[in-house]
Amino acid sequence: MARTLRTLAAAALCAAGPAAGPLAAQSVRLHGTTTTQYVQLRPIQYDSTADNDSGAYLSLPVAYAAPFTQDLEVSAWGLGVSGLRAYALLRGRAALGSDLVWPESDTHFEALYAYLELERPRYLLRLGRQQRASGLGFYGFDGLTAAWRPLAALRIEGYGGRGLARASMESFNSSAIASLDPLRPDLGTILLGASVWAAPSPRSTFTATYQRELLSDRSGLVSELAAFDGRVGVGSHLILSGSANADVARRQWGKASISAMYLVSPALSVQVEAFQYRPTLDLSSIWGVFTPEAHAGYSASANVTVSRDLSFNGGFTYRHWQPLSSGSPFLADVGNYQRELTLGSRARLGSYTLDGSYHLEIGFGGDESAGDLSAAYAPAGSWSAGVRTTAFQQTDMFRVASGTVYGLGGTFRTPLGRRLELSADLMRYLHRRLGTSTGVDWNQTRLSVTFDWTMGADADRVAAYQ
Repeated sequence: MARTLRTLAAAALCAAGPAAGPLAAQSVRLHGTTTTQYVQLRPIQYDSTADNDSGAYLSLPVAYAAPFTQDLEVSAWGLGVSGLRAYALLRGRAALGSDLVWPESDTHFEALYAYLELERPRYLLRLGRQQRASGLGFYGFDGLTAAWRPLAALRIEGYGGRGLARASMESFNSSAIASLDPLRPDLGTILLGASVWAAPSPRSTFTATYQRELLSDRSGLVSELAAFDGRVGVGSHLILSGSANADVARRQWGKASISAMYLVSPALSVQVEAFQYRPTLDLSSIWGVFTPEAHAGYSASANVTVSRDLSFNGGFTYRHWQPLSSGSPFLADVGNYQRELTLGSRARLGSYTLDGSYHLEIGFGGDESAGDLSAAYAPAGSWSAGVRTTAFQQTDMFRVASGTVYGLGGTFRTPLGRRLELSADLMRYLHRRLGTSTGVDWNQTRLSVTFDWTMGADADRVAAYQ
């Protein structure tokens, strides 16, 4: 392993320094996504004297944001060492004259990924900035991942490095994170973890993960978590799945679920699931004070395929929240259960596609009734265009008063050559109230324009990646 690490480090120096061989042996692919948005939002303000002295949220004048995002994906291989590649996903941000402070618009540059990877038939090494997705959630770190494959159906991994804040590429002790959680320790963190993946049969897989996060001076534990998930096929019609994670430091279970999907026929499948949700928080965080309550429930769903061009789906979910363990001004009189119903369908006729869905929620925090309908035209291998409509009503805490919000918009996509593509999405929301009711005003416009391009090594030439 030490010799392999020296090989990876030497390869990194060669890749970073002047090229020792002909550039023709190297391949680089660039993929860019440029996105500009125009978003109208209505800030809200709590007025304790409104609504018959019981308090209400009132809408302020419309404000707008115009965020600009540039993603650049770089992949390079053929660097003189078999199995070595370099990869980076970089993001640039700007705000184009916005009234509002768009989230992270002041972070003008960010490296989401940036690593060197050396892959051989039995092992893989990845050094640099990485993100991991598992039953524990999403975690980013700057460090090393090492994977060993002693068998085709078995993979053992270990990883570690400088930890990054959850849902962010900021360090754990950055000023941006500290402004949101002022009692957070002013030290960075070290993230360490291990996982095992196994596939005992073609229709079964299992994964187990263990992870610890420590303060950089090892003076305290930030989190200690474990997760497990599995999937087993029984015969040719039944699939059983289960997952669970645990907060080892607090000695309590977090999220857990078990489900069964039965293929009644090629045209009909049904699925049932039982689940529990309890949020897991860092030991250093103050957010546990705000009473993140656990809930449990069950769901059932079905998918019916009438033909290749016509299908239907539906589902029902029930959730029950545990009683409040402590008083919270944010969770007063919100109920302790929720029922959710979803219905959907899709129909295709040649180049035309029609999608419809309906969603109903009753219970915890408020009720919502919403429907969506869209139609699209997409000639084979060419441009596409569509129209989209929506309507929804909300009551109680998340209300749009006693009226209805209607939305009308459209989408458009067209290739500008083999490696260029332009797409746009426009939506206008109109809030129509009933009577003289008051509440948050939902009248607003959303626009997004995206330019997608690729240059460098041809993705169609599979051999170029080997």
